[in-house]
Parts: sequence; structure tokens; C-alpha cells
Amino acid sequence: MRTVPIFICLLLAATMFCNCKQEPIIVGPNYSWIDRLDTSISASARLKVKSWIDTTGLNNFIMENTFKLYTPHKDLYTAMLNAKSIFHQRVLIDDGVDAIPGISKGAFVANGLPRTMILPTPVDSTLSLPASEAPNFVSAVDVTLAAGTKIYRVIGGSGSFPTGGYWTATAPANYAEIIGGTAVQPEWNAFSELIEFTVPAGGMKVWKGKAAAQPIASAPNKLVDAYKAKYNLAGGGDQLFVPNVYRNFADSVAYNKFLSNITNRTPITWKKN
Repeated sequence: MRTVPIFICLLLAATMFCNCKQEPIIVGPNYSWIDRLDTSISASARLKVKSWIDTTGLNNFIMENTFKLYTPHKDLYTAMLNAKSIFHQRVLIDDGVDAIPGISKGAFVANGLPRTMILPTPVDSTLSLPASEAPNFVSAVDVTLAAGTKIYRVIGGSGSFPTGGYWTATAPANYAEIIGGTAVQPEWNAFSELIEFTVPAGGMKVWKGKAAAQPIASAPNKLVDAYKAKYNLAGGGDQLFVPNVYRNFADSVAYNKFLSNITNRTPITWKKN
């Protein structure tokens, strides 16, 4: 019986070892920092924080570092919990902000009109562009929309109503037209529903012009100042402002008439990427 030389056995063993397919080792996020959050965060809240990372794709490391900016930690947790959309959550922690549709890179520079009331022609103070709204326009003129004209508004989330002041003459086709074109901060809107309004008999006086630029967030977001130096909502899209006299909450007749002329409400199904 012949004996196989030992060096051949070693060579065969080495070849077999090298041909073995090695499965990659997958290392998941390290969640230990969540256990170190202060006592203002309950056990159920800690699970919620983990779920935001697991299910929405928010960055574990970025979220950890942003929580460090808040005292108590519950302040950021509450803001994240009440965020109107994934876009709003991303702005709260600066995670993938530059990929949000409509957000532009570059410092925010205010370019709106002076904070002064603008009167229409003929003069009618009830149809004026209020001083508080003038800075939202680069330019604005009063126009009368004919009966039957359709205008559009995107709403969603708390504080966003179908009877709000800002509209567009054409239905927007994507998030960028709203967030960037008409400079709507993600914290103002969940962008979940498209409202169509049909101008009633007699027409309606509105203000028309280009939307002014806006910062991408407002206080109490801790990153506001840093954001102003590197991001902006450029604006420049055409927008309409409907004077309060047509949709006044305090005037049930005017308010209900406005509501009655909302002719369509459509859920928004635009892709978020």
C-alpha cells in the first residue's frame, strides 16, 4: 500500500480551505446609546427611537449625535414623534437633508417684499396683502380670478387646512414644486392631500406672484442657524394668496361658502425619492 506524502496532504487541505465560500459578517447598528438616554425617555419611547432607525432608514449615528443637543432628550423625541413626514424628521436631525426634493444647497438669502401691507386697486383694505404675508412674495399683484377658475393647494398634518391662504394656479406634480418652488418648509406640511377649489360666481380677488426664498426650518429646531449657512428653499414658483375675507374662520357664512367650493380632494401618491 502506497503512502501519500505529507506535503501533498497539506496542499490538498489548504486548497479545500481556500475554496470554502466565506459568508459575509453583517453588523447591525449599535443601539447601546439609546439605553443611555436620560430618564425623560420611557422604555416604550426608546423602542420607538429604535423603530425609526429600523423602519424609516434614518441614520443611527446621526440620530445619536442630535439627541446630544437636546436637554431633556424628550424634547427631540417629541418633535420626532409629532413630525409631519419623513422629510420633517430628516430636517430635525440633518439626515439626508440635501436629498429632500426641492431643498437647495447654498446659504439662505431673504428676497421677499418688505413687511408692509399692500393695497389692491381699487383700494379695499379687506382685500389687501397683509404685512405678515408680503415677505413671502418676491413680487405680487392683485388679480381677479374668473368664476369657474380652478386653483390648488397641498395640505397634510396638524395646522394645515384646506382653507389656508396659499394656492397655485396649476396642480403641482411633485414634492419639489411645493417644497422648493413655493418654499414650503417640511415642518409646515405633511404633503398628503391635493385640494382643488373652484372660484364661485362673481369671481375672486387674489394676490399673484413669485414665492420668496425661505430657510428650510424654524426654531425650536436646534440646527436652524447651521442650516441657514448651507441650505435654502429657493422659491421662484408662482403662487396665489387668497385674502382672509373669503375664508374667515370667524365668519361662518364666508367660511362655509369657501368650503362648499372645494370641488376635489385627492390623496397624494408621489414617490418620496
